Amino acid sequence: MACLAGAMPFVRGQVRTRLFFDWLAPRYDVVNAVLFRPAWRERVRRAIRPGRVLDVGVGTGYTTGHLPEAVGIDLSAEMISRAKAYKGNLVLADATSPPFRPRSFVTIVCAGSFYYLPDPVEALRTFHSLLSEGGVVVMLGPEAWFLRPLVRIYDRAEYEAMAGATGFTLEACETLRGVACLVVMRKAT
Repeated sequence: MACLAGAMPFVRGQVRTRLFFDWLAPRYDVVNAVLFRPAWRERVRRAIRPGRVLDVGVGTGYTTGHLPEAVGIDLSAEMISRAKAYKGNLVLADATSPPFRPRSFVTIVCAGSFYYLPDPVEALRTFHSLLSEGGVVVMLGPEAWFLRPLVRIYDRAEYEAMAGATGFTLEACETLRGVACLVVMRKAT
């Protein structure tokens, strides 16, 4: 999948992504407070289905830290070490090869992480295998034009194409004040 306007993300590749987030970890909660409005986090939380949740790129647990049934994975050991209040389980792992059995989750959350994954279609295929029937992927991603030089920004057509190519149905693709986008994809039953 191509990004809008051919933008290339500033942080690319697993090693650079891990190093970037290790560096960002001490400032991460402050950055989240500025970038992700509490109302947006609540929108993501409302889209989460009851049951076991996988939070990809969990960071310090900003989105799913309150859920005892959540499993948070991150490439960054620094991030994981700062998620002290996380009620679920934390695993140092790569989203492209997660250490879980198929159909282990009802929801996968990517709040500020999907656009860092090296191959979004392959990631969605992996997510599809990890979800139970009717499970959902909930994403919060950037939409603001000024972020295009830094991160991948997908439009609705690209989300629809990725969903269709991986066995998902795009349930929602909603702009949040032109700055972020809430995306929900459902695995067919």
